[in-house]
Amino acid sequence: MLDLFSLLGVSTEVGNIGKSAYTTFKGIVNVILPVIASFLLVLGIILGVKVGVAFAKAEDDEAKKKAKGQLINIVIGFLVAIVFVAIITAVLNGNAVEKLFGNQLK
Repeated sequence: MLDLFSLLGVSTEVGNIGKSAYTTFKGIVNVILPVIASFLLVLGIILGVKVGVAFAKAEDDEAKKKAKGQLINIVIGFLVAIVFVAIITAVLNGNAVEKLFGNQLK
């Protein structure tokens, strides 16, 4: 099976360094990613409630328009964060990197 290291003509020693770096990176990300995702979830909920209350209390059209725009931006940011976490999780835990680099990371 061809892998990226053999296609590039990289020696096994460099592959072992890549394996060590990848394993370390994957371990760090698997610890930090849930913390960041939890923080973003709590932040999204807090900001959503705050802006939602501001939207409900707004009396004039300008304040309602501003709060509605902020609420839409919060929802978009929250969805982008969810997609970002899902992509990183899928790439690291779905063995996509191992398939790309072949036996060098095993």
